Amino acid sequence: MARKILNISFFVLLACITCVAQSSYKRLTPGSSTKADVKGIFGQPVREFSETLSEYKSDQETEQIFVQYERDSGVVARIEAAYADAIKRSSALASMNLPMNSTAWQINSKGRLEEYFSAACVVLTYAGADASSGISRIGYYSRQLFDISSAKLPPSSFGQRPLPNARNASDGSQQPASQRNAGTTNSGSQQPMSQPATAKYEDVVAKASGAMQAADYQNAIRFSQQAVEIDPNRPQAYEIAGIAQLYGLKNLGAGATSMRAAVQRGGSASFAVTHDHDGFFQSYCQGSLYITKQGLSYRSNDGAHSFAVNRADVKQAGLNNLVGANLNSFHIKVNQNNKTRNFNFAPGTFSAAESKFILELLKNP
Repeated sequence: MARKILNISFFVLLACITCVAQSSYKRLTPGSSTKADVKGIFGQPVREFSETLSEYKSDQETEQIFVQYERDSGVVARIEAAYADAIKRSSALASMNLPMNSTAWQINSKGRLEEYFSAACVVLTYAGADASSGISRIGYYSRQLFDISSAKLPPSSFGQRPLPNARNASDGSQQPASQRNAGTTNSGSQQPMSQPATAKYEDVVAKASGAMQAADYQNAIRFSQQAVEIDPNRPQAYEIAGIAQLYGLKNLGAGATSMRAAVQRGGSASFAVTHDHDGFFQSYCQGSLYITKQGLSYRSNDGAHSFAVNRADVKQAGLNNLVGANLNSFHIKVNQNNKTRNFNFAPGTFSAAESKFILELLKNP
């Protein structure tokens, strides 16, 4: 591959900043578990809707289990658990160790609320259009299917907006104080209250994200810095600032500082990379590499290639002496499904300094 400017997809970098810690269901992990693994847990299907979609008998009377497979490989793409009795949001979040704030949410074509949790590759579908209706379906997705599904969401779905009617869900969901408890006067009329700091933080982060997607790097950084002043303990503002500083202003020093701060606060550092396919960088794809405290993941911009591993599964990483050396490329060897796989990447800036920082952050987050 000739050295050229990498086609950086800032939407991809921003839309899925944290991409590890994928959830499993009864020891089955979409993207790696197979039809044989499902049979070992559930036995034979009770119904087969198609060659790729089957229903299995659950050990709970009020639960139905549906499994979708990849067409050619037989690998599990999605496991969906449907419930006759809706589940409280707080119970589901606690049992699955999900954060209070989802990555995105939307009202689907059937008028039901859907919440997307990127790190876990989980989609919660509610019985109705608001959080008070309770969760009726929990979908466990493979990384590839989750990325494809979330890429179809409108940009307005992202940004940690308050869930509709979350106040009445009785489940620990949060809403701005202006919606949760508008100040009541002696006459009983409602007076608007000022927004809490958390809502303001999210508003400013949304402005930073919008500026980033518009390639307005200076304002992306300015809004990010304002968000950090509001709450220095949350990672999102650092994540956006790091991308703008590294790829927008070509300032690796500032970008490295912001990215490390994001990781230390439970977020991720996002890097634009070229993934080699043939050992010569003649066949390749471009995408995003994400590093967190827990591990790392990669997904191509077109969704065709992806992987996610925990930090313990990273066996070796270093600069390349041969493959893509003119591009300052690096390699990462991981243990995946009891096999060792080697991935070669070229950094977005094609600089040795960026590659060295990626490897340093991978070693010492």
